[in-house]
Amino acid sequence: MLLGIPKRTLIITAVLAGVLFIYILGDERGGVGDIDVGGSAESGCQFTVTADVLNVRSGPSTDADVVDKVTRDETVAASSTVRKGFRKLGDERWVAKEFLTPLPDATCG
Repeated sequence: MLLGIPKRTLIITAVLAGVLFIYILGDERGGVGDIDVGGSAESGCQFTVTADVLNVRSGPSTDADVVDKVTRDETVAASSTVRKGFRKLGDERWVAKEFLTPLPDATCG
């Protein structure tokens, strides 16, 4: 016990505070349209968004958490990786490929 609080309670509280801190910092990583995440997207692999608002998800599934949104006519950098109908934009960032149109000079399809 420390200050009348069991060690186990202190450890759990510290871990939860750490997770919350990491979550808050990770949430500030990108905003709407801030899709190029440091080299995960391929140079020359760029697309225009065709949906009014397109959800950016944490994984290649409609069940994955929405981590960002992009809007019509935005240009996004992506990778050539496509899984289950989703194109990878970067680490834990996926969008439905049906709402992307490659730029005329894009090097991936």
